[in-house]
Amino acid sequence: MPATAGRRSTWSLSDRLDHEWRLIRSRPRVVARARSWGVTDRPFADLDGLLALAGHGTARTPEANHVLGRLVDAARVDELASRVVLQRLLPGLLAMVRRRGYDGAFEELLGAAWLAIRSYRTDRRPERIAASLVHDAAYATFTAPRRRRSASEVAIDPRRLDDSPAEVVVGPFEELVALLAEARADGLPDEDLELVRHLVRMGSSSAVAAECRVTARTVRNRRDRATARLRQVAFAPAA
Repeated sequence: MPATAGRRSTWSLSDRLDHEWRLIRSRPRVVARARSWGVTDRPFADLDGLLALAGHGTARTPEANHVLGRLVDAARVDELASRVVLQRLLPGLLAMVRRRGYDGAFEELLGAAWLAIRSYRTDRRPERIAASLVHDAAYATFTAPRRRRSASEVAIDPRRLDDSPAEVVVGPFEELVALLAEARADGLPDEDLELVRHLVRMGSSSAVAAECRVTARTVRNRRDRATARLRQVAFAPAA
């Protein structure tokens, strides 16, 4: 698929989701149903208010993570709750697509996110739920298929196989992608994200400065600013 077609597909689907959200977010019956889940003691007038309590566009706090976790619990049996959680994850999912450069995979990523939401166990992974769900969806969409293809090309002695499934090992790249996606959803400017990409690709501040035609000091200052923000995201107590 041409890149331009992929971008049209991504943003068209994103626009449809936003349009759907605008249609349902203030419906009295929908809001009443959301209140019936009892995910928070704080009042909310519509689904946007509930999203804010779950950390959408607001400070990431343990309370917001707790509300999101209660929503995820409700999502196991209620599709509307799943839709609310999906709306909460959309900024991170879109950032993941942009980071990976696979615009045409947005629909597949959404499907993986939906499955991740419906199967997530908050009792096993209660912290940083938003970041964990985005990572789970990205792993299922981008990483797992590649590993399956690679595994199919390797001969394995059956005597070395174990009855128990191997633990999934998340590599540094996947961790970085998840961190950048969460930081983007948390408000990290696009220029800072682009600088991080340049640094990963070029390997040094001086090389990036030469490519961008700015001073090395400018790059270092921007790097330190981006690093400080990423550190805040990485060590925050909740997603």
